[in-house]
Amino acid sequence: MSRKDGVVTRALWPWRKDFSRIEPVARRAARYALQIVGRCSAVHPRLQDDDFLGALWGLTLPLIDPIKLAHLQADWHRPDSESDLDLYEDAGLHFRRRVRHAPLDKPLLDGVPGARMRDFLIARFTALPDALLAQVAQADGNAPTHPSVAVLAQCAGLDEIECRILDFVEKKDAVLQFRTFLREAGRDTVRDNYACLAAALDVHPSELQTRMQRRNPLATLRLVKKGNRRADLEDFLQSEDLLEDILTLEPDTPEALLAAVIEPAATSHCTLADFPHLAREAARACAVLGKAAATQTTGVNALLYGPPGSGKTEFASAVAAASGLQAYQVKTADEDGDGLSRAGRLGAYQLTQRLLRGRTDCAVIFDEVEDAFGNAENALLALFGGKPSAGKEKGWMNRTLEENPLPAIWITNDAVSMDPAFLRRFLLPVAFTVPPRRVRRQIAEHHLGDTAVAPAVLDELAVDTALMPAHFSAARRLLDLCDSDAPEAVVREGVAAARRVLHGAAGPRLRRPAMAFDVAFLNLAGGVSPAQLWQALAREGHGSLCFFGPSGTGKTEFAHVLADVLDRELVVKASSDLVAPYVGETERNIVRLFAEIDAAHSVLLLDEVDSLLRDRSQARQSWEATQVNELLQQMERFDGIFIAATNLIGQLDPAAMRRFDFKLQFRPLDRTQRRMLFAREALGDAARMHEIPSVLAARLDGLERLTSGDFANVVRQRELLGETLSAEDFLRRLVIECRYKEGLQAMA
Repeated sequence: MSRKDGVVTRALWPWRKDFSRIEPVARRAARYALQIVGRCSAVHPRLQDDDFLGALWGLTLPLIDPIKLAHLQADWHRPDSESDLDLYEDAGLHFRRRVRHAPLDKPLLDGVPGARMRDFLIARFTALPDALLAQVAQADGNAPTHPSVAVLAQCAGLDEIECRILDFVEKKDAVLQFRTFLREAGRDTVRDNYACLAAALDVHPSELQTRMQRRNPLATLRLVKKGNRRADLEDFLQSEDLLEDILTLEPDTPEALLAAVIEPAATSHCTLADFPHLAREAARACAVLGKAAATQTTGVNALLYGPPGSGKTEFASAVAAASGLQAYQVKTADEDGDGLSRAGRLGAYQLTQRLLRGRTDCAVIFDEVEDAFGNAENALLALFGGKPSAGKEKGWMNRTLEENPLPAIWITNDAVSMDPAFLRRFLLPVAFTVPPRRVRRQIAEHHLGDTAVAPAVLDELAVDTALMPAHFSAARRLLDLCDSDAPEAVVREGVAAARRVLHGAAGPRLRRPAMAFDVAFLNLAGGVSPAQLWQALAREGHGSLCFFGPSGTGKTEFAHVLADVLDRELVVKASSDLVAPYVGETERNIVRLFAEIDAAHSVLLLDEVDSLLRDRSQARQSWEATQVNELLQQMERFDGIFIAATNLIGQLDPAAMRRFDFKLQFRPLDRTQRRMLFAREALGDAARMHEIPSVLAARLDGLERLTSGDFANVVRQRELLGETLSAEDFLRRLVIECRYKEGLQAMA
């Protein structure tokens, strides 16, 4: 600097001679701003705006020599002329020998000093010399100033330009004045934004465009995304949730970075022996995942799907352990306990795959897949009966399932909401259905067998098809914390409370027949005997049956007997369990029912099926037909034993009748059956049929609509009243039951 006639000249240059000692973050932000202004003349008109100019001046202050700055400020405040001094006084400012510095939140001066200051800054920033930019760049270098950006670039295999982009985005989010500078730059076209960004990063715009394509790492790893086409320079490049989390945690080593994106896989106390109903699937998964890891085969993915609490996570850990693989699980929540976004979790998965690439001893577990593969649009579509869609990122998601270098195990409660294009790419889909009764008993033993809970209680719990492994695990934890209470009461009440909140009832609808069932009292029409039927089903292992006839003729009881003879569990559902008030939800319930059934060990009985298979020609609403269509499709695909029961066979859709292998009509008791069952229940022995008085026998013969259900009602009444009924009283009550069915008034 120099003085002429005691006045500071305005032509002096204020920059430091050495920029190497400036704090790296401040120097990097200032460099980016200077290179944008120095190389993009399109932003020069913005220098007339105080917000833009003030942000630029605040960013470059660390590059200014303090002594030269003091002289500049004195020059801006000089009272050169009366007119200047008048303006100066009018502005309410008073000259002081000690020059004040403008505060950072208001870097530009007011009044005449402010006008001089603006003139000086605009002139200097409009004509930044290349030598200055080169000097700043040389002192600054290209190494990231944030340690996590450096380790992320190294571990993820990012090139230098991608690393610079990460550094730019990090500075934008970390330095307030730099963010203000970018916002006030006012560029709102893609071409202008690329030009400014390229100037800041010393690269050609085409190189930036290449790095921001969907197939390249910044997008694949969900680190940086582009704003919309009208975004300003501040929003043109945006950090994704994953990058924000990594920068917050500040990992500075590859190990710390890996720990930032994964969490320890859930410790499982289960082995594959605890999943005997999935033995074949487990053996195949172990073989495939183990070999894929050893041979570094890409695109190997398993999908475990089924209802919550069915043991999918434990199974995944058990499979990994049995395969000799270390399981790494993608984080489901950030450090604050908030759930990571869909993009954040997918980015963490992709980054984990890169961090572990080349290893032959590990697999990646991704739980709660529906959060990543689903979206709000799919949820809305499902609510109105639509089909799931992969959306705009279908290709990206497909490549995620085709190019993963490490085998992965994906876990979901709802595979139905996933796009079929994704589902086709899973090499090992494993359905988790309701475990068979013997397995549920084994699970109950695993969790509660070493406690004081009686085996009979475990048997009772194992009967409930709504109970999952998680219920038994929770019961054990509750029991450990309530050691002062009676163990059986703790377990019963805990399970009942959990069941009530999940299923609306504290316990299942238990089968409590009022009298012993005997196939001898079935009056079937259909050309096949009960013995022939169960022999055929036992031999083939699958079949579709329709039981129809009046109430009380033994349809449900025969289904129970059939399941017992086949050594299978009977799963009974009523149509009311599936029908829902929202369009499309009933269809989803139907799909879920068939998906959750263990076809190899269960018999599915759908009662009151006429509500769901009503003749489509009589439908008044489109959704009535779609429900029928969905159930017909599920019946065709079901590889187990399916029984549909109805009292209204005439209302079924004709297409449904063609899909039943057997159609059995359950008729009221014939004459001999009525007499035999009366003798058994009223006289104590079916063999005493010939002892029935002729008057009573004649009256019995006239009750042609009498069913075994009517006998059961009378037996139940007798037990509730605690009385002994004579043969005459027993018959009188049977007559009343028949008349109720006929809609007549009961006689006293």
